[in-house]
Amino acid sequence: MNRLILIGNGFDLAHGLKTDYNSFILWYLKKCLIQAFNPNNLHYEDNLISIDTIIPNHPLKFSNSIDKEINGISALIDHYYKTDFSALLDHEWLYPNSNERTKNPFKIKTKSIFFNSLIRKCSHANWVAIENEFYKSLKIHLNNTASQNQLIQLNNSLRALIDELEIYLSSINNKVMIEGYKDLLLSNNDNCMILNFNYTNTIENYITDEFIGNAKKYRENNFLINYIHGKLNDIENPLIFGFGDEIDEDYRRMELMNNNAFFEFIKSFWYFKTDNYSRLIDFLNHDYYEVLIVGHSCGLSDRTLLNMIFEHKYCEAIEIIYHQREESNNYTNLTYEISRHFKDKIQLRKRLVPFPKCKPMPQYTP
Repeated sequence: MNRLILIGNGFDLAHGLKTDYNSFILWYLKKCLIQAFNPNNLHYEDNLISIDTIIPNHPLKFSNSIDKEINGISALIDHYYKTDFSALLDHEWLYPNSNERTKNPFKIKTKSIFFNSLIRKCSHANWVAIENEFYKSLKIHLNNTASQNQLIQLNNSLRALIDELEIYLSSINNKVMIEGYKDLLLSNNDNCMILNFNYTNTIENYITDEFIGNAKKYRENNFLINYIHGKLNDIENPLIFGFGDEIDEDYRRMELMNNNAFFEFIKSFWYFKTDNYSRLIDFLNHDYYEVLIVGHSCGLSDRTLLNMIFEHKYCEAIEIIYHQREESNNYTNLTYEISRHFKDKIQLRKRLVPFPKCKPMPQYTP
């Protein structure tokens, strides 16, 4: 039997890599504010945001040990990540602590409702799902036929965000390896496809002679990595970012609209740009297979693709490699997400491997 391994962002997070969207947004905000605080400029602007420094000599008292402006800005962003970025965007006065207030040195203007929403929802207590937020914003325009310019602006915002995300992810060192993943990769299956939903190449660290023996022979014989959503800095395999739920009723309404701007960041149309999707179909149609889910959230942003994989006639089993915390794990939550991709609930119950037969994800410990 063949094996299909779905690799998601949780795989990178298990390796100690800050590839989640919250970390990306924090990095982006710090970068923008640091450039705006430059005494030779006092202004920063791109396709997402405009920032003016209105108090150039502001002390930025958000940390007990600040000896450089860059540290002060970093502490400021971290402070409002723990509380609420709305205060930084809207308020004239900022509060480093409950007993002190200071003037806001920045005037910040976001250039789209979509990006404004992302910043306001980014917090220590809230996981930002950029693709879901984009789709919510896209659906707003279904009920507003006079919003063509806003729809174009929404697409431009996501395009700019993707460019920044690629810069951020390219700066992350992902050379960490964890011994426990060797058992997952070295299976006795006839053929194995790694369906990598990440843009990073962390998985490639494991296809080495040191880790699996004769890596060249292993790769050529029965092992394939499919960067289904693109790969960093690869013009032949560009990043696919957007939404992929064509089963959703609102998507059907979009199809009835005489406006192709709705489809610019729908994943299916990006799949046509490479042969990654067709190679996946060939693999699925070749023989019976089992699915391993490793760090993939199985959210609705990939609903059409996951429905095809899970309900395919050759799919025999779906095993969750869950994230084990100290006293809890995400197995049950993932079963909820997976169920949304099944129209046939009898097949769901037949194929989903029960918890006692599943395994936890190996985690990096510094």
